[in-house]
Amino acid sequence: MASIYLVRHGQAGFFKLNYDQLSDLGHHQSELVGKALAVRGVEAHKVIHGKMQRHKETMQGAQKPWHSYGTVIEGANFNEFDSDEIIAKAFPKFANTDALGAWLSTKSNKRRAFQDLFIEAIERWVSGKFDADYVESWPAFHQRVVTGLETLIQNSNGKDIVVFTSGGPISVMAQHCLGLTAEKAFELNWTILNGSISQLLFSSKNPDRISLAGFNEQHHLSLSGSKFITYR
Repeated sequence: MASIYLVRHGQAGFFKLNYDQLSDLGHHQSELVGKALAVRGVEAHKVIHGKMQRHKETMQGAQKPWHSYGTVIEGANFNEFDSDEIIAKAFPKFANTDALGAWLSTKSNKRRAFQDLFIEAIERWVSGKFDADYVESWPAFHQRVVTGLETLIQNSNGKDIVVFTSGGPISVMAQHCLGLTAEKAFELNWTILNGSISQLLFSSKNPDRISLAGFNEQHHLSLSGSKFITYR
């Protein structure tokens, strides 16, 4: 058996002009990921990162203390879904992200207000009732990620892989292993910490044999203090 380690990116630039970048805390989280991979003795045949800046920056931070890896590949199949579009389709008044920012600025708890809105938008997306509204529907997103996972396994040579990605793809891969509904998958999604590590076990001789061996591991974060425990 070999492993695929799934790393969720560090804290991104929430409430910044460019969300797709790590915050200062996110950079620290990425280095804690690298230390955890080094302590575990992970020797990755391949390292995959999504095309997003926050994926690549998390990988680069992890590579500072962790050096046991081979080929580095950019993999668009592990990109996050388009949250801006999902929110805009559920709430057309927020099609302009400036309008969303202005609305959030009126809320005393901006993170809670955004999370409540986001949950409602996600529920619409995964319901299956509005698939034609989206550039990438939930079924299309799910298939993209699963195809990426299957391709990884096929080309793994039975060796370990580390993937730097986002909560959405990690949730899909957990769903794929456990046979969960989309709704249950997103219950997992809301719990995934920035900089957490999940682990899949697979057999290259039997590609259909894949299991979730660890999910949302966070010991390496909590050891450094509660401030490193973040969800967004």
